[in-house]
Amino acid sequence: LNTFDHLIDEFMRENPAESDRAQTTVMGRLVYCKDKENNQMMTRDEMKDNMLALAFAGHDTAYASISSLLYHLSQNPDTLEALVEETSSLSEPLEAGELKNAPVLNACMYESWRVDPPVLGASRKATKDIGHKGYSFDAGSTFFYSIISATTDESIYKNHDKFDMRRFLPKDHPLYQSSADSGIDPVQGRINYPIFGGGAHVCLGKSFAQLELRVLFARITRHYHFEVRNPSKVHFPFNGWKVEFKLTKRKDI
Repeated sequence: LNTFDHLIDEFMRENPAESDRAQTTVMGRLVYCKDKENNQMMTRDEMKDNMLALAFAGHDTAYASISSLLYHLSQNPDTLEALVEETSSLSEPLEAGELKNAPVLNACMYESWRVDPPVLGASRKATKDIGHKGYSFDAGSTFFYSIISATTDESIYKNHDKFDMRRFLPKDHPLYQSSADSGIDPVQGRINYPIFGGGAHVCLGKSFAQLELRVLFARITRHYHFEVRNPSKVHFPFNGWKVEFKLTKRKDI
């Protein structure tokens, strides 16, 4: 947190409130934004809390998602081949709507998150006294839910430790197999696929994270061969795979 203090002080010293960077950058908006009701800026602690959230939720989880999907594709050449075939047929420039409906690309993304969710769990707090199945909980009680337990439930995800993107393919896709179908819609993010949480407190970056991966892997698989080196499983500060990779321009495009 001392590092964040230094960053805030340095930014404010070099970029006054009226400067272009103060008005057009995330850092500037964070430091100088004011509450519409009382015209007050955030406290220093609030600034640091938000910077910490952006650093972890916006960077580390995206890094983990990218590394893990690279790893899983490198270990499943048939899946990678199907993905290359699909992304090679996408329009240029890429269109968000087309990416959102690319079945193999999305199935790979959802399955990688299922096998290696970047965040293993989260918490919720009761806002009132509640009861559930004979148990009573006071207002203010904190509940922890395990994302990894949900996504490795063998009763739903057969051979849950195996990467198999066919779990999330639509039924009309040529590679679809009913034996692999999980029956879960990952777009909804319900209790059996809580990668981004759910309800009123669903992750604010959900749509951006999905778009980020779609664009990146459409570009990589369409234009490059990639080689993954020295993979290692990590669990902190995020869950997934840490990899080194080499990109080589494709000659067949």
